Amino acid sequence: MRGIILALVFTLVGSEKYDPEPDFSSSKTYLYNYEGLTLNGLPEPGLARAGLRLSCKLEISGLSQRAHLLKIRSPQLEEYNGIWPRDPFIRASKLTQLITSCLTQPFKFEYSNGRVGNIYAPEDTPVTCVNLVRGILNLLQITIKKSQNAYDLQEAGIGGVCLTRYVIQEDRRSNRVSITKTKDLNNCQDKVVKDIGTTFIRPCPSCPLKEKIVKGTAAFTYKLKYADSGTLITEVVSQQVYQISPFNEPAGVAVMEARQELTLVEVKSEHVSPPEMQLQNRGGLPYRFPPLLLQMPIQLVKTKNPEQRIVETLQQVIQDNQQELHGDAPYKYLELIQLCRVASPDTLESVFKQFSDKPHHRVWLLSGIAMAGTIDSLKFLKLRIRKDDFKYIEALLAVSFALHLTKADGHTIAVAADLVTSSQLERIPMLRQIAYLGYGSMVNRHCSLASSCPSEALQPLHDFAAEAASKGNEDDIALALKAIGNAGEPASVKRILKFLPIFSSGASNFPVRIQVEAVMALRHIGLKDSRKVQDILLQIFVDHSLPPEVRMMACVVIFETGPALPLVTTMANVILKETNMQVASFVYSHMKALSRIGFPRFYNVSAACNIAIKLLSPKLDRLSFRYSKVIPLGGYYSRYQAGALGNIFLMNSPRTMFPSALISSLIVNYAGAATSLLEVGVRAEGLTDIIRKQSIPFAEYSTYRKIKEIGKTLLGWRELPSENPVLSSYLKLFGQELAFADINKDIIQQAIKLVTGPADRHAWLKRVIHQIQSGIAERWILPLYSGEFRHIVPTTVGLPLEYSLYTTALAHATARVEVKLSPPLSGDFRPSQWYESSVQLHADISPSIYSDTVAMMGINTEYFQSSIEIHAKLRVQAPLKFDAKIDMKEKSFKFVTTPCQQETEIAMGRHKAFAVSRNIGEPGTVKKIPVLPEGSGSSILKEHFKSSEKTSREGAVTQRETSDIIPKKYSYGSEQELHHSARGKTHTQAICVKVTRFGCQACFYRRARDASVLKNTYFHRLIGEHEAKIVLKPARTDAAIDKIQLEIQAGSRAASKIIQVVTLESEEEEEDSSPDDGVQMKLKKILGIENVFKVGNRTQRRKAQTVKKGKTQVTELRAEPSAKYPSSSPSSSSDTSSSSSSSSSSSSSSPSGQKVKGQDPKDKTLQPRSRDESSSSSSSKTSSSSSKTSSSSSSGDSSDSSSSSDSSGSSDSGSSSSDSGSSDSTSSSSSSSSSSGEARRPGSRHQLVIERNSSSSGGGGGDSEYFQAQGTPEIYQYRFKSAHTQEYPKKKVPGSSSVTSSSSSSSSSSSSSSSSSSSSSSSEDTDRAGSRPKFLGDSKAPELAVILRALRNDKKLAGFQLVLYTDLYSTRPRIQVFVSNITGSSTWKVCADASIINAHKAASYLKWGRDCRDYRISSEFVTGWFADHPAMQVKLEWPKVPSRVKSVAKWLYTFIPGAAYILGYSEIQHKNPSHQAKLIVALTSSRTFDVVAKLPELTIYNTALRIPLSLPVGPSLPASASSLQPPIWNFFSEAPSAVLEHLKARCSVSQDKITTFNEVQFNYSLPTNCYHILAQDCSPELKFLVMMKNAEEYADLKAINIKLGSHEIDMYPANGLLNLMVNGVETPVENVTYTSDFDASLMISSEKKGLSLVAPDYGIDKLYFDGRTFKVQVAFWMAGKTCGICGKYDAENKQEFQMPSGYVAKDAVSFAQSWILSEKPCAGACKLQRSLVKLEKTMRLEGEVSKCYPVEPVLRCVKGCSATETTPVSVGFHCLPADSAASLVEGQMKLDQKSEDIQDTIEAHTACSCEELQCSA
Repeated sequence: MRGIILALVFTLVGSEKYDPEPDFSSSKTYLYNYEGLTLNGLPEPGLARAGLRLSCKLEISGLSQRAHLLKIRSPQLEEYNGIWPRDPFIRASKLTQLITSCLTQPFKFEYSNGRVGNIYAPEDTPVTCVNLVRGILNLLQITIKKSQNAYDLQEAGIGGVCLTRYVIQEDRRSNRVSITKTKDLNNCQDKVVKDIGTTFIRPCPSCPLKEKIVKGTAAFTYKLKYADSGTLITEVVSQQVYQISPFNEPAGVAVMEARQELTLVEVKSEHVSPPEMQLQNRGGLPYRFPPLLLQMPIQLVKTKNPEQRIVETLQQVIQDNQQELHGDAPYKYLELIQLCRVASPDTLESVFKQFSDKPHHRVWLLSGIAMAGTIDSLKFLKLRIRKDDFKYIEALLAVSFALHLTKADGHTIAVAADLVTSSQLERIPMLRQIAYLGYGSMVNRHCSLASSCPSEALQPLHDFAAEAASKGNEDDIALALKAIGNAGEPASVKRILKFLPIFSSGASNFPVRIQVEAVMALRHIGLKDSRKVQDILLQIFVDHSLPPEVRMMACVVIFETGPALPLVTTMANVILKETNMQVASFVYSHMKALSRIGFPRFYNVSAACNIAIKLLSPKLDRLSFRYSKVIPLGGYYSRYQAGALGNIFLMNSPRTMFPSALISSLIVNYAGAATSLLEVGVRAEGLTDIIRKQSIPFAEYSTYRKIKEIGKTLLGWRELPSENPVLSSYLKLFGQELAFADINKDIIQQAIKLVTGPADRHAWLKRVIHQIQSGIAERWILPLYSGEFRHIVPTTVGLPLEYSLYTTALAHATARVEVKLSPPLSGDFRPSQWYESSVQLHADISPSIYSDTVAMMGINTEYFQSSIEIHAKLRVQAPLKFDAKIDMKEKSFKFVTTPCQQETEIAMGRHKAFAVSRNIGEPGTVKKIPVLPEGSGSSILKEHFKSSEKTSREGAVTQRETSDIIPKKYSYGSEQELHHSARGKTHTQAICVKVTRFGCQACFYRRARDASVLKNTYFHRLIGEHEAKIVLKPARTDAAIDKIQLEIQAGSRAASKIIQVVTLESEEEEEDSSPDDGVQMKLKKILGIENVFKVGNRTQRRKAQTVKKGKTQVTELRAEPSAKYPSSSPSSSSDTSSSSSSSSSSSSSSPSGQKVKGQDPKDKTLQPRSRDESSSSSSSKTSSSSSKTSSSSSSGDSSDSSSSSDSSGSSDSGSSSSDSGSSDSTSSSSSSSSSSGEARRPGSRHQLVIERNSSSSGGGGGDSEYFQAQGTPEIYQYRFKSAHTQEYPKKKVPGSSSVTSSSSSSSSSSSSSSSSSSSSSSSEDTDRAGSRPKFLGDSKAPELAVILRALRNDKKLAGFQLVLYTDLYSTRPRIQVFVSNITGSSTWKVCADASIINAHKAASYLKWGRDCRDYRISSEFVTGWFADHPAMQVKLEWPKVPSRVKSVAKWLYTFIPGAAYILGYSEIQHKNPSHQAKLIVALTSSRTFDVVAKLPELTIYNTALRIPLSLPVGPSLPASASSLQPPIWNFFSEAPSAVLEHLKARCSVSQDKITTFNEVQFNYSLPTNCYHILAQDCSPELKFLVMMKNAEEYADLKAINIKLGSHEIDMYPANGLLNLMVNGVETPVENVTYTSDFDASLMISSEKKGLSLVAPDYGIDKLYFDGRTFKVQVAFWMAGKTCGICGKYDAENKQEFQMPSGYVAKDAVSFAQSWILSEKPCAGACKLQRSLVKLEKTMRLEGEVSKCYPVEPVLRCVKGCSATETTPVSVGFHCLPADSAASLVEGQMKLDQKSEDIQDTIEAHTACSCEELQCSA
């Protein structure tokens, strides 16, 4: 038994398991060695890093079972700032002394079962030291599950509660446990993080981890040992890594590494007593941020004695930046802001009193206080505003910056609320507006950090909105809604609903802009409570009675809330039944835009919209820009997780032809976060009423009352509400509205009075004038902006890791301006008198802007900073000293300045990356080295091959040295370089452009050195140094230059400013020249263009001679239009033609013919002949070999180049034969190919050449005949047919009639394409002879002369001269510009000419070089037909251009195929002329066009492209047309007006066919004797009314009555003639011209067979009536203001049949009958009236027998009359139960407000017999 008991005891002892949870004994002291370091930089070796290392000894003693004491002994801080891993850590002695004082104090902490509790420290211990202790204790935090060896959990640590993974390995033999713990710092339940300046940047929670640019993880390794006293931690090693990839590149990252090591040294058995000092609870293990704003990370600022430091900083800033901005000015500005953050209100008050009378100091101080963003600075500003110590601009800027930048909490909210409600702001409306908007933004920032927003914060906004609503003040209501929208809190929804019509009965009385503001106020609320906002806005969206603009804005806000698929589908379903086309077009385009977005945030919305638009009709996509649209811009680059999305919202209202509201927004997405960076909105309402004449008293006219009385007889008619003309705009940044402006009618009228009225009525204008007269001498040093974005997370060491971006902008300017006015300004000066004064100005100004940006990653505390910083600087300055004289009356301007006298830096940009270390112990010392080491490194491409033996020996030595360098820990003491050098190569570039004539040169310098040699990423390219600058430098000249003068003279005195050349008198004149000719020749000589026109005229004469000599040959090449396959056959009666034919054949086979083919196109002497010979030679060839086709093609190219070169010398249009006629530029090449009869595959290159030139130009059916044989062609295979050639055909050459007649009968000897070529050639020759370029100076004085010259000491001319001639009012308008080099004997010139040849052709050219003969570019614009559609062609030719221009053009040309592919264009490789480009645009309908671009070796085309607006295009030409007809309108003079006229609304009545303003057509027969209201002004002005009825004597004729102004006009047929009666007085109609200009113009005149009325001031552009036909056209500004049978002119076709009550009729007859003017039964001839008639048949509704009444009345004969004619009409009915007591009489006046239950047909009366009508005498 004893043995058994002993065995059991041993078994129990052996199986005893230790508690794995570590703990410290209360009777022992544990000694540890601790080391922690951080390193910041790029992971590649050989680059600079910055870091810190803390090493110390720890004593942990137990005070009780849970409480323990921590003492830190011998702390040592070391800094690292060097090349990693070469350089060692350096001890920071002074910093160690500062840190030792706080770290060596006793700390107490709670610890139990491996988990750290509260931490206690002395009260005065800085937060930084406590956080360092947290970093040490974080190593002791361990959570062990006894039942599992691998598990996940959310564990608390210094960085918050994050996902943690444990793996436990137990070694029972040695009683040791190894634990590995890893933390995912991107997956935290409660992460410790602080963001500054990023309130309005919304992260994407659903975005994957790869889209986040900052990622972090931490790994811990524990070694535990079981002991009798418990489990003991013997060693802990941790490593944390944070990496940032600014461009989301896997290899382009910067990292922060934090390492810790805790090693047990000794365990002592001793009891320690608690510390005597009082320890305060400082919280748990999670990191704590300081309560005050953190130290700026880019500089260390001592904040003791802030008042003295602020004074010193201000004085230093002003002193150092007197002449120009100093390099450290941005840092001084940031230092001032930091000092203002720690200053108390009393300190700020004291400093302000010292500098309040010093303008420059005052500006900097107020800017620093406003940017500080503290509650003390806000209190100071509030006090100063109440005392009226600020100027107007100072108050605006200070309040705006302070409210938008101040840290929002409960205390600052209270101070800000007191500020915005103060009485001082009531007196300054603009300041009050900015204050309320800023307060709303502050509330938003405050409540975004809290779970619920306190009511005290929102109460001022709610009270302001309620007060504004009670007073009916629309401006205050708009301001309150904007401020509430900035706040964006769901608690404000009830206040917003009071201004929305559905939710408040009185809201419908508010104007549309207030309702829109209420909807926009829900935008930010929708981001927090999307479901509630979606429910509200969906009700608004589906309500068809609300204004379209309100519904469209509701759609915008709904999509911003991220709706799900069911809601999007619901909206699409609503649009299916939508009657308002504005809303339908807007929603469809918005859905389509969203469906194409690639932003991760919009993935779900995009997918939902992709499905929803498939439910909608594609017809909505083809609506014009008359309807509302959403235009998307931008893109998203998934590789870099960055993109920008721009939306332009165009919203139309029924009362405008063009958008009434335009909102442009820009959303930026970067690294999984998005923000609304910028939004600008403009809204215009009623501006047309301001533009048009407003002084007409329409309400005082007699017809105004008559029209109003007539309107009362129409059931439910109401005039449109009046519009308050207003132009409003707003600006938003980061989704917060900063400011807005409303410009109403009163403001505009005041501005007009200001411009036209005398200046003495405006005190401020008088001050400005006085300041101008006395001169200006000022200097400005202004801080413009300072912004910061900071993201701070804790490291495991206990130090804060910060990513920040600081941007500062400063401005500096000096100005000395003296102004002299002649005549001097008087007291009653009007601003309009400036145009009659002469102003002399002397100015010396030097403005400059300096911007400094610092991006930082690293450690930032109040004691030390260790980081990687990228500094970017930008400086722009423009010093200028000049004298100017402006004489508006003489139209002259003279500008004189000095040349470059010294090197001046105009613009400079530089950025460089540094590793930076700072510590408070050495405040004046900053350790800063470039991240990329200085010096040039070797590239592997330049390394030489080394033998294996030598390399092995060197490698062995290097390997040994390297192993010796790197120790086991983290210090590196050797100076040996690493093998992989990171020194990048420096790239430099210098480009200088010298202008020696003016003694200046502009140079561009660039220097770059980056780390891309290590890894080719954008981030590595950013690391290093980049610098670029633009410098102006003096250039060496032959003589000194005193001044540079620019003189501009316009008008009649321009000729007097042209500089005379001394060689003018030596020029010989022609004998027969007149004195005027001599003056003209002198002027030509002055301009240096006399040789240009001589050459051109000689070429024309030589061309005419060539045509005359070869006239037989030219005319013989004409072909019959019907000749499809011409063949060689004997010609007829002319010997000349036979000989010509034989000579043509012989020339084609002779060597001379081959010589013509290969002729150089630059040879100008043979150009006329070469074209004719190439055409004739190609006409007789019949060869099928590809070699001959190729040579023929080259001949075509040669002829085309020759023709273009020839035209360049002799034609003003610069056109070749291909476009003057109807053949292409390579017509000669196609003739031989087409005659061969080869069959080729469609789409091949040869086939395209054949198709392009195979048709005859003589007929319009050539293309269709060929394509009928070949199949349906592609659009690019058609040929453009010039209307210019058809309207101006080939003219006969004198004396060649017999030849011409004979040639027409002998055309079979030539091919059709050759005929086209020769025909076009002759036509062009004749055209050129009549329109050759003439020098406009022969008959016109110059319009403008511009002289730019240098005034030299030797009095020689140097500079340039520009002269402009115009002839705009002749039959051929022309503009000529000549630029000459007036330096010495230079003949360099530029000649430009642009002219309109005729109604279908315009041409221009640009020539330059010596006498304008070296280079040439010509262009031509021709209208015509393309693929049987009206078209226009733009052709560009460049026979010779400089090589530099060619290289740039070739570079741009490489982008064309890719751009065409992206834009959806098709392209084909096609051999086109190498020096020519054509663009053909064909209008296939009024809303679509085709485009073909023929470029060298490439043809690009697309079809059915949409035009934003409808164009006036006639029907297409039939494909079988035998002749080409030119377009019926003159493109250049009539096209613009035709487009505008086409956009205007027209209504017409012809017999029974009616066409409304919205182009809706229907048939309607007018009832007898009843007037119908055709068109009426339904605005409150009631300007006109037009009524029509059938004529009494003639059944097929009509009579109209017009009421406008004080006139009542009747036009009616009588006795077979059309009569006119004005105000009851008969007026003869034969050649009648009746005018009235009493207040508004009115004219009636005879036109064709009828009368025409024009009354533009009344809104009637033209009205025509002849008894049978009625037409009326109204002005643009009448859009949406008309009513009647002609409609509302609002483009709402689905709502066209709108009755006077607003109810939309079921058919056209009901609609037209609703506009009948009823009369009293016995007083008028119309016996019809509207009545509600019960539906005769019984209806069953919902299973119940019902009686039904029409919702709208129908026409019935009056009592006592019977119907003789009826017509069926469709009517909606409201039904009641059959046993209901309600009768027709009871419900008669209320049925229009009832629901429509069914729709049925009922008979309406149209004619009556009134035999039983009884009327009292």
